[in-house]
Amino acid sequence: MNNLFNEIVGQHTAKLILNNAIAQNQISSAYLFTSTVEGVGKTKTARLFADYICSTTDMLEVRPQEDNSTIGVEQIRETIAFLSTSPIEGDRKIVIIHDCDRITLNAANALLKILETPGKGIFILITSQAQNILPTIKSRCQIIPFAQLPIDELKTILENHKIYLHQDILELCLGSPGRAIAFHSLLNSIPESILDQLQVPPKNVITALEVSNWTSKQDKSTQALLLTYLETRWWEKTKKTGLLAFFTTAREQFQCHVSPRNVWDNLLLR
Repeated sequence: MNNLFNEIVGQHTAKLILNNAIAQNQISSAYLFTSTVEGVGKTKTARLFADYICSTTDMLEVRPQEDNSTIGVEQIRETIAFLSTSPIEGDRKIVIIHDCDRITLNAANALLKILETPGKGIFILITSQAQNILPTIKSRCQIIPFAQLPIDELKTILENHKIYLHQDILELCLGSPGRAIAFHSLLNSIPESILDQLQVPPKNVITALEVSNWTSKQDKSTQALLLTYLETRWWEKTKKTGLLAFFTTAREQFQCHVSPRNVWDNLLLR
């Protein structure tokens, strides 16, 4: 039992709560794994905890749908159907709901009814946006907090993956190994010619259009990371406070679903 979460670096509070629940045989019917940033070990811990409780055949993972990035009521109905049958190998079933803050209102109300009478089901809800969860759902869950990792623990995880990042990039990671790995992947994916041009704000239209053309074709998460990277890098180079307003505008435009090419053109062709 004490070795169950050994591969999870840090997160001492979360591990203590879960280990005590196992030791005392007082496992709750619902948990809310929450943090302020993504990529700090919530999912990995949830799966280790679930593996201890039941077999994979008695486990269901629910994620936001790709077409609209929400968890809909039909998915909760499928969860109800899953829980309506007896466990195959043990005496309990587990449902892990990822990004549970993206659940629709109808789905949330349906989930609430299951949480009130879970039967043999155990729920693990995972989110980094706990403020968006209905209070009535929160009240039925035991909160398991996950913290941002200190730099030394972050470095330990990255070194295990043979990833070495400059100090200024590490500081952008907000204590999140997942975010650090994403930054590493981002910087390795950018063509060297583009990366060189991104070190300072573009000085001419041709350069700006070339960079905008490449960046606007990346996925949403890559573009979000790139905005953060450029904001920090350009501020260090120029110390121009006016730049910060342009990045704020870019983020607002993305939230309003403005075309990525238009967003990057507006940012780079200032």
